[in-house]
Amino acid sequence: MTPKDIVIFIEGSEGRDERLAFAAALATLWKAHLIVTFVPPRITLNRHASFAVGSALTSVLEQHQKDVRQAYDDAKKSFDHLVRRGDFTGEWRAASDEVGEELMLHARHASLAVLGPPARATDADTTLSLSEDVIFASGRPSLMVPIDWPAHRIPQRIVIGWNAGREATRAIAGAMPLLVAAQDVRVVVVPDAKVEGLHGVDPGADISHHLARHGVPVELEQHEGTDAGAVLLDRCQALDADLLVMGAVGRSKISEFVFGGATRTVLGAAGLPIFLAG
Repeated sequence: MTPKDIVIFIEGSEGRDERLAFAAALATLWKAHLIVTFVPPRITLNRHASFAVGSALTSVLEQHQKDVRQAYDDAKKSFDHLVRRGDFTGEWRAASDEVGEELMLHARHASLAVLGPPARATDADTTLSLSEDVIFASGRPSLMVPIDWPAHRIPQRIVIGWNAGREATRAIAGAMPLLVAAQDVRVVVVPDAKVEGLHGVDPGADISHHLARHGVPVELEQHEGTDAGAVLLDRCQALDADLLVMGAVGRSKISEFVFGGATRTVLGAAGLPIFLAG
């Protein structure tokens, strides 16, 4: 079943129009409802800027509000243009005072969340950026799109990073509409990077059979090595892949959640869209 509602989170201007156009292309392909959630960037004051008091502080706040309004107007203009010329329905939302669980509801009420690359978090209460928060906390699959990815390049050559884990299983299930429509799908397994017992006698064979039964044009690749992230990136580059599907594995650190292992390696260097599930 293809997604019928897609939410895209807009924070800043970098890569905004390209990411909007890519989400609109997916909405057109699937005849889906596109929801744009504008999240105003928060003001960050340098703790050493003690001079910003009185009229100086007022000036800083006024400039920030002006910048936010300009970003809002520019994003809304781009969205309206896409809706007018596209074959899909659209909805605009402004998440002005929403944080945490309130923001996550936008993703939970949609089939797929489209995100930009993770940025350094500016909220003192968390080490996660909005993109990372959505991946780990929303409960929905996420599609992270690079800043300059062309809107017309809908995934046709797809690499799946398979480690027999829960997160990878959920990612494959969420990405199935893209997988069945692809021209070439490679299941890439690095058995040495995972506990061997989880993979079975022939690592990746069972999940490949499962995909083939759904009509996915799948081919299994087993690679040696202990750095699964590096192997995945190498294969994506060699195959000129349009999409990488993988589980978003994190590790707990007190009250934080940080990317671990292959996930951290891939997100730090990937130049293609990544379909993730946490």
